[in-house]
Amino acid sequence: MREFVLAIMLITFLTGISFAAGGGDITYKVKYIGDVTFSHDSHVTGRGFTCDDCHPVIFPLPRDKEKKRTMAEMRAKKACGTCHNGKNAFDVGSNCYICHKK
Repeated sequence: MREFVLAIMLITFLTGISFAAGGGDITYKVKYIGDVTFSHDSHVTGRGFTCDDCHPVIFPLPRDKEKKRTMAEMRAKKACGTCHNGKNAFDVGSNCYICHKK
């Protein structure tokens, strides 16, 4: 019985670690204006989103199947622009350097 309880505690602990990780940071390389680093932590932990809120509809998985997005697509409410539309979150076109860091 003791081994069973320890196994359940270990599974619970490891599951908590995997959810806490939240996918980490993803850096998108962008020439000229600066790279964009997406923080899963700020969206998942900071805003309370779940994986299902974005995946697979807005952002397909695995990431290698995701195509590059243009600013025109984002302004048309695709990819980041789905939420970053000026109503739910800051507009993708409002200030380039919120996302693009040199």
